[in-house]
Amino acid sequence: MLRFQNGVLALSVVVALTGISSGCIATRKFTRNEVKSSSDALDSKLSAQIDATNGQVKETQDSVNRVNTRVTTVDQRVTTVDQKIDTQIAGVNTKVADLDTKTTQGINGVRTEVTGVNTKADTTNKNLTALDQRFQNRNNYSMSTQKNVLFKFDSDKLTDEGKAALDEVAQTVTSSPDAILVLEGHTDNLGDREYNIRLGERRIEAVKRYLAVDKSVPVYKIEQISFGSEKPLVPNDSKQNREQNRAVTLSIMMPPPSGAASAANR
Repeated sequence: MLRFQNGVLALSVVVALTGISSGCIATRKFTRNEVKSSSDALDSKLSAQIDATNGQVKETQDSVNRVNTRVTTVDQRVTTVDQKIDTQIAGVNTKVADLDTKTTQGINGVRTEVTGVNTKADTTNKNLTALDQRFQNRNNYSMSTQKNVLFKFDSDKLTDEGKAALDEVAQTVTSSPDAILVLEGHTDNLGDREYNIRLGERRIEAVKRYLAVDKSVPVYKIEQISFGSEKPLVPNDSKQNREQNRAVTLSIMMPPPSGAASAANR
């Protein structure tokens, strides 16, 4: 009985063990299936996340590329602006250099002009001093030489004798810087008074032109007046005297020496 029971017990144990074994196999298979399913699901999720991440990376890369393109464009524009600025600066520097050169030249020119003005001022002061001396001596001139140049009746043409006399006068005046020449026109008493004054003026002009043009006597040294028939050189009471009055009288006036003028001014 016990043996049977033991047999039954053994069989029960075997059956139980068999059942356990079958259950373990089933569990392992189920587990593997679950693991595989989970793995597949995880792979899908990972793939989806990777794809999403790759998409985001691509978008980010595209954005970066666009930014780089813009930066490159901006860099090119900045480079162009820099080049233009450099060109403008170079132009400004050139203009400044030109302006400096012109300014320097202008300053040098002004200095030269100032030097010239100072030189002229010194010369003018010397001339004024000499003129002032001459002005102080204006009433102290005295006649050093006097000559008469004769003319024919009702004529203002110079004769050869008249030109010879004028040559001597011109030599004296041009060799004496302070000399003054006074011309007085005269006529005889024949004819109208006004006509004789004009005739005396024509005779003076003939003398003056010869002295200034042919003999280079400065015009400013010549003073003139026509008396016509008035103030005759000799009385008009004969033919010979009337011939003497048809003349231009030349008086060379000279100032006194400087020492004598200074003593007189005291």
